[in-house]
Amino acid sequence: MTQAALIQLGASLIAVLFVAWLVGKMGLGGDPRIADAEHAIRLAEEAEAGFKGVEVARDRAGFAAIVQNAEGRMMLVRAHGNFFAARPVDASVIGRLDKDFLTLTTPERTFGAVTLQLGRDAGMWASRMREIVRA
Repeated sequence: MTQAALIQLGASLIAVLFVAWLVGKMGLGGDPRIADAEHAIRLAEEAEAGFKGVEVARDRAGFAAIVQNAEGRMMLVRAHGNFFAARPVDASVIGRLDKDFLTLTTPERTFGAVTLQLGRDAGMWASRMREIVRA
């Protein structure tokens, strides 16, 4: 290998290491998860001023959660890229129950459908959504 080739190899290695460090510093490539109920409540409260969450249905994998406040209003929180996004759950949100899974589809196409694995609680949360539709 010539000296010029070694210099080029060293410079390329340094550039790759720098890009990897920069990606880590920017938080790119992470795996955002909702850690627990408190984390879900904090995310919902950050999304809407005045929303005070009191009950949470968190997806078993931590990718999404439904947060309910004392008045019965609900907020859907989900991982969206490296961050989180939240939308209110109202009559425009379509809920579909399939055993232990609850799929919520918002009218906003960019938010997409969210499937939460809630176990035995899925039916209870689906019932709460039906109450929103009736209200």
